[in-house]
Amino acid sequence: MPASYSGAEAAIRARLEANWNTTPIVVENEDPPAPWPPVDADGLLMPFVMLEVVNSGSEIVGQGVPGNHPFEYWGLIFAHVFVPKGTGKALASQYADQIGEIFRTKTFYDDQQAGCYVRTWSPRHGNGGPAVDEKAPTFGVGDWWCVTMACDFEYRHRG
Repeated sequence: MPASYSGAEAAIRARLEANWNTTPIVVENEDPPAPWPPVDADGLLMPFVMLEVVNSGSEIVGQGVPGNHPFEYWGLIFAHVFVPKGTGKALASQYADQIGEIFRTKTFYDDQQAGCYVRTWSPRHGNGGPAVDEKAPTFGVGDWWCVTMACDFEYRHRG
């Protein structure tokens, strides 16, 4: 299968899933893993992470002939870390930091023959806040606090 942006998105997801087993991972437009929402043996809400990959643009970045142009896409990886409301932000920040390290200055989906790779840069996260927007419509919005890790990435391929 030729290199593709959708392949790069799948590689980002696979990298998170291979390196993060601390909480459930939720992906846009997919049913979350059972039980949902995540709860412990006492029925208390447990943290989870929602992965979002956003494309910011693309362009041809060098010379080539049709079918062999170098293309670059750039965007952001977001890992929204949700913790139960009222539990403080320390755990959400800690998880955002740990997930950021999974992506800090990495190269993967690296296929020299296909001329493609994903390269990530420096992760960062914000101060967090109550989950009150469209990112958590089915998660019981008022029940969660969210800190988001963001990491810039570029995807290059020849096509």
